[in-house]
Amino acid sequence: MSDSGLVEAESALLFRKVFLEGMAGSGKTTYAVRHMLAWLESGVDPSRLLIVVPQPPSARPYQLALHEAAYSGGAPIITTFANFAREAVGAYWSEIAGALGADPSREPTFLNIETAQYFMARLALPRIEQGEFALSDMRLPPPRIISQVLDNLNRAALLGEPIERIAERLSKAWGARDSSRHDVFKRANALAAEFRAHCLQHNLLDFSLTAEAFQRFIRPSPAFQEFLQTRFDFLLAENLEEDLPATHDLLALCLPYVQGALLLYDADGGFRTFLGADPESAYALRGLCDEHLVMAGSQVMSDEVAALSEAFSRLLSPRPQPEAAQAGDWRAALSIISERFYPQMIEAVADQVAELVAKGVPPRQIAVLSPFLSDSLRFSLTYALRQRELRHGVRLPVLTHRPSRALLDEPIARALLTLTLIGHPDWLDGRRISAPHLKDVADALALCIGDLDPLRAALLAELVYRLKRDEAGIQRPSLGAFAKLEPDKQARVGYRVGERYDALREWLESHRARLEHGESVPLDHFLRALFSQMLSHKGYGLHRNLEGARVAAQLIDSVQRFRQTLYPDPQGDWSEMGREYLQLVSQRLLPSLHLQSWQDEAADAILIMPANTFLLRNRPVDYQFWLDIGSSGWFARLEQPLTHPYVLRREYLPDAVWSDDDEAQAEDDALHRTVIGLLRRCRKQVYVAIAELGESGFEQEGKLLRAVQRLVSAVAQDEAS
Repeated sequence: MSDSGLVEAESALLFRKVFLEGMAGSGKTTYAVRHMLAWLESGVDPSRLLIVVPQPPSARPYQLALHEAAYSGGAPIITTFANFAREAVGAYWSEIAGALGADPSREPTFLNIETAQYFMARLALPRIEQGEFALSDMRLPPPRIISQVLDNLNRAALLGEPIERIAERLSKAWGARDSSRHDVFKRANALAAEFRAHCLQHNLLDFSLTAEAFQRFIRPSPAFQEFLQTRFDFLLAENLEEDLPATHDLLALCLPYVQGALLLYDADGGFRTFLGADPESAYALRGLCDEHLVMAGSQVMSDEVAALSEAFSRLLSPRPQPEAAQAGDWRAALSIISERFYPQMIEAVADQVAELVAKGVPPRQIAVLSPFLSDSLRFSLTYALRQRELRHGVRLPVLTHRPSRALLDEPIARALLTLTLIGHPDWLDGRRISAPHLKDVADALALCIGDLDPLRAALLAELVYRLKRDEAGIQRPSLGAFAKLEPDKQARVGYRVGERYDALREWLESHRARLEHGESVPLDHFLRALFSQMLSHKGYGLHRNLEGARVAAQLIDSVQRFRQTLYPDPQGDWSEMGREYLQLVSQRLLPSLHLQSWQDEAADAILIMPANTFLLRNRPVDYQFWLDIGSSGWFARLEQPLTHPYVLRREYLPDAVWSDDDEAQAEDDALHRTVIGLLRRCRKQVYVAIAELGESGFEQEGKLLRAVQRLVSAVAQDEAS
């Protein structure tokens, strides 16, 4: 049924259970928002409307619509499976804690991904240092070991299997290859079991334990099912294909009893399969609905981009695709940037981006995408764009997003934590936490003080940064006054910069003085004050710095969650809390989801991010640049030797060996989903960038590059004939 047909049928569909299918960009979410508002306008009690989303950012369109409509009758319940399970476990805790193996007399402490890794690291690091997870064919850094063991726990809970079965599944899938891997699976399993025991002993609930408690003890309970049958009258589920099978089980319990439902499904989706999403179990919900409607076509793609999508689909789809007539010529939507060397490719992309903006294209309508966004790539690209700002006289603001990047790897976060150590010298113990290195201080000054280049920042740091050893032998940091430097040295740094530096130093000294008088504050309060009172002001590094402000906000949010979870006492020891957080961040563990990083509707900036991150944001743009299409990163999954996103799924046969053919099939599926997903979110044109020699200097031969070459050669053959 077309979109107009859906509008005509909207009033009739409000009290039906509708499975709405359509490609990304077909208007499903727009229609669902209208459907939600129509429910509310018809008198539906908002507290009896449940909206389920796969991840919190997916709730944004519904939240914005409620805000813009100024709806004053209350708000629907918008939640994820994780939040729903957490609330249910909290409500039923006294009844299920004993059976779970925890203490029912104490309230549970729910952990996010950061705090779960914090406790896992305490158990894992001694084992890692002893070489328990050493592999003959690769070296795994501790954060990856910790995250993969937690991932196994999550998958065990969602599969409904005991932890020990995960090692068996992985071993059978590995087969007769390198036998040392089987021992590593067992060690990972032992670490997972030790972590689970620690959590139960201290009433700590990570996602895996919360999900297991919900799946084993709450969802099957007749009392809970009776509650669920009468609790909600209407149901809306966004992006079913990106959600967990456990979510689909929950929806299946609700569907028979609600008066109306709307379930949205994208057949080309499934980008979160590496996080447990299951498009197959999502599609099974179609059988529980009264209506199956399909939104045909796209409201995003031009005819030319749609034709390009069709051409790529025929080349990349693992299944035969029928040839469909297209109104546009795909050649008008595809431009090729080809250079011999990788740096030349970056320069050529920057030239083209600057040219588009100079012609009037808003920066927010441009996305520069790569399979991975390394530090060197981000620096090279942003530096090249800054050069063109001066050359072309246009603004080229940039917004990057790498949700799996450790906070300490963000220069702004490192700078803020360096200033934190200077402002809290009593936190240093000489073992776990030491004084900042001179280079870290120089980098912090360069980032936090406006108009201070790295060379003068290094000179300034050398002139003012001092370390003094105390009676315990611990070196304590301090900053000297710029005003007391010799005039020739002041002139080399610059007087305006010196004034700004002295103001920052005096602010830190004032904070240190308050500490000495017992006026301790939590770390997140300190960072918020440092940002708002100093660094966001004119003349400092975070003034009108969208990217820097985002990282600062993420760091403050991370510290606040850590404090609220592990130090809820308002009279807690903030020194100990600060030390523990610095230890956490120093281990470069994965950060928690930061909602503000996904919410940039008003930001007029060029998006630079990994392709998969862009897909999960579900935001269309006019122009896309695909960098380094010869890279295997466009289709090969990140190596995860301690877990496996495909083997640990419901439909995978537990005794089956994962073969090279299976891996190749998974790569083909992933590449097809990625390419088609990107094109569904592009309005006008795609620029594919090719470097004959990749970033590491080797010749590129990736599957995406070969697909582009086949497209071009087919055109050449047609023209020749």
